[in-house]
Amino acid sequence: MFTRPDRGKWRGRGRLRALARRGFPLLIAVQVGLLTAAGAPGGGAAPAPAGVSVARVSRQVEPSMVDTITFTDPAGTEILGTGIILSATGLVLTDYHVIRDDVYVGVRVGGTGEVHPAEVVVTDPDADLALLQIQDAAVLRPAELARTSSAAIGDPILAIGNARGLGRAPEAVRGHLVALDLSVRYGIGSGTVDLAGMIEAAAPIFAGDSGGALVDATGRVIGLIAAGSDDTPCAPEAVCPLHIVYAIPIHAALTRIGYTAL
Repeated sequence: MFTRPDRGKWRGRGRLRALARRGFPLLIAVQVGLLTAAGAPGGGAAPAPAGVSVARVSRQVEPSMVDTITFTDPAGTEILGTGIILSATGLVLTDYHVIRDDVYVGVRVGGTGEVHPAEVVVTDPDADLALLQIQDAAVLRPAELARTSSAAIGDPILAIGNARGLGRAPEAVRGHLVALDLSVRYGIGSGTVDLAGMIEAAAPIFAGDSGGALVDATGRVIGLIAAGSDDTPCAPEAVCPLHIVYAIPIHAALTRIGYTAL
């Protein structure tokens, strides 16, 4: 899950990480701590512009998020990530690298409560996208999705996801947009994906945030969090954030998988 970026495309920015983390169910806190050594807290990202209320936007968006909990083999190897609810009937968008090659996928709505089984209904490994259908869930609240490409560099954003895989409500952090329409390469297992049109934002993110939401100041989802990078040193065995976020634009992701509700 961890690879070095192609330095030609990444301008020497440093290590790139896909943000779902592998571990063992009973040792996930330990495994996440060992595997997120990528950047030191407080460095790398410029202060976010004013204009985003973390508490208000979190209350709005968190009910439309799920923690993804994927068991990859009978021994119980686990991948923890995030997903975005698209429909009241339980369709969820996430990254392919969160659910790849797995035998069971479960989701926890809002990061707490019962784990519901979820069926994988669409996968697109080349675009790092997957669509899930939650089973046996009540009527859900879909996320509000951005309908236009109105985002601009410098805009305030929040990144929301299952940071560190702690099994609680999704965590929101402030940041701002740095670049739009980037070409990005990152690793999935033994291979790589090359994605065009990506969003870059400055915000501190952690293991487990893969499949989470990049949202604007009004709480509309503008992107699906896919990877991150950082040049800042981090002490061995420390749990440190990545300060650069790469997200797939939400309208591009839905068009790619054939979802037409936007």
